[in-house]
Amino acid sequence: MPFKRILDEMITKTEGAIAAVFLDYEGETVAVLTNGLSADDVKVIGAYQGIFFTRLRNLCDRVDAGTIDRFKFDFPGAKILSIDLKDGYYVTLVVRHESNEGVAWQHLSACRDRLLAEM
Repeated sequence: MPFKRILDEMITKTEGAIAAVFLDYEGETVAVLTNGLSADDVKVIGAYQGIFFTRLRNLCDRVDAGTIDRFKFDFPGAKILSIDLKDGYYVTLVVRHESNEGVAWQHLSACRDRLLAEM
């Protein structure tokens, strides 16, 4: 499956990457890769990101703020970065807190483009 290969390339290129998950509009996992967390934990993280995407989309619609493309959560030990694809699909990348966030976003954006080309 090309999706898993694309996630693997992103994790390999992103220093400090812990996990990545590609999910559909219902929060169901399409592909998951992990480098330290259990696959089930990563799936749960990804599913919750879908809930947050939905809530943020609704809020942005209500206040006419435009379309949400991506968002991030910071924790003492990790950052969770999520980016929208299309039709409710999205990708979540978990990196160590000290990872270079700009580089992580670049790799996540490139991953997004490659996944879109495969969809």
